[in-house]
Amino acid sequence: MFTKERFARRNLLSIPIFVALAVLLAFYGCSDKQSNEKASTGDASSEKKEWLSIMGGVIGGSFSQFAGGISYVLTHQESHIKISVEASAGSIENTRRVNDDPEGMGVVFASESYLGYHGQEIFAEEGPKTNIRMVTLLFIAYDQFSTLANSDVHQFEDIVGKKIASGASGSGTAQTLERLSKLAGIWGEFTPIYKGGTAAAEALQDGQVEAFQWLVSVPNSAVIQLTTIKSIRMIDLDTPAKKYGFYEKYPFYLPGSLPEGAYEGKVEPVNTIVMPTVLISNKAVNEETIYKLLKHVYSPEGHQSMLQTNQAAADMTIENGPKAFVIPLHRGAYKFWSEQGLEIPAQAMPVE
Repeated sequence: MFTKERFARRNLLSIPIFVALAVLLAFYGCSDKQSNEKASTGDASSEKKEWLSIMGGVIGGSFSQFAGGISYVLTHQESHIKISVEASAGSIENTRRVNDDPEGMGVVFASESYLGYHGQEIFAEEGPKTNIRMVTLLFIAYDQFSTLANSDVHQFEDIVGKKIASGASGSGTAQTLERLSKLAGIWGEFTPIYKGGTAAAEALQDGQVEAFQWLVSVPNSAVIQLTTIKSIRMIDLDTPAKKYGFYEKYPFYLPGSLPEGAYEGKVEPVNTIVMPTVLISNKAVNEETIYKLLKHVYSPEGHQSMLQTNQAAADMTIENGPKAFVIPLHRGAYKFWSEQGLEIPAQAMPVE
């Protein structure tokens, strides 16, 4: 239910100021869902309001920024839609919550959408999350494994015996480090500290960990802040990924390189692992709502708003759309992507 308490849990600090202000104004300018449902005035507009939630991530992270941006674009154009932007530990938690919430959407890695839908790995015991549906690609996340410039961590295997901020518990970031280290045969030989985002960067800064890994968009605010205080470098993760058969075992990851100038010359580009980051929805969310969401965020005005939210929204192109098609599309998304003339692969065709 869309309530004041739900709004209180929002991670507004990770959303650009203009988005946060818009969300707060929208909230304080309307009554809550219960009041609308119980009102005896018979006002037709209140009965037509649609109440949704969208799960983001930790403070300082791209997940929450994109969740806030989507909320702003959609509610700015569709005044009857009200969205609660909610913080979370990340991709794994969001997959579970969207599956269980008939009014839910969430930002997740393509990996967790795939593994969750099929009930594999961490989702194996609890079963497939067959209520989730794909909506769109949001951005390409780069696995940024940062350490101090004077650290003795020079390659991935050097993390043995060290404390590593691996990402928040329940996040796709933490799961990525576990997958790679297991293939490398070093899982259990270092200490993962389950912190992500700003908290992880601060842990490195304060000497609590020897490195921190974060699968996130480029540039990232927490890394930018860290580079103003400490000299850092990033570790090549593509080499061990190829060495240990990571891409073959996990085809939803791709090889890539940190973009030139991503941190204004303060971090040397390295080869690393990249991951499509996507928006998923519960299958019960209204088909027309998802269709309108995509129409608005891919309009020139909507895309500009997303770019102001996070520069990584440059990845949101029609051409990049199929990179997200790893599970069945929401019917509203299928309608939109079919209109763009894209060929929908078999695994992305809508299902009941």
